[in-house]
Amino acid sequence: MEELLKQLIENVHEIKNNVARIDESIQGLEQRLSRLEKMDSIEHRVSVNQIDLTDIKEIVEKVEQFQRDIILPMTKRQSSEELAYIHKRLDAQLTKIAQNEEAILMMSGKTEKTN
Repeated sequence: MEELLKQLIENVHEIKNNVARIDESIQGLEQRLSRLEKMDSIEHRVSVNQIDLTDIKEIVEKVEQFQRDIILPMTKRQSSEELAYIHKRLDAQLTKIAQNEEAILMMSGKTEKTN
């Protein structure tokens, strides 16, 4: 009788361990299912919105083309205009410097004549 009770207790422990393993397996499966549901949801949203990688690629190519055709020439033209303005300012400054040098030379020449 005592042995039968020990065997029953062991069987109960085995059943308890098996139930615990089954519970862990079920939790793992639930996690996998929730991830799959999220993936299905994303795929559904993509298919409903009719988003396609080729559409995205075409948009990116159009943006790049716009940059090459419109924006880059505008920035080149703008930078060349700015450079032209800077050159004019530099020329004006160099002219002023040359005039001042000439005035200094003329003044120094007059002072040498008077000495």
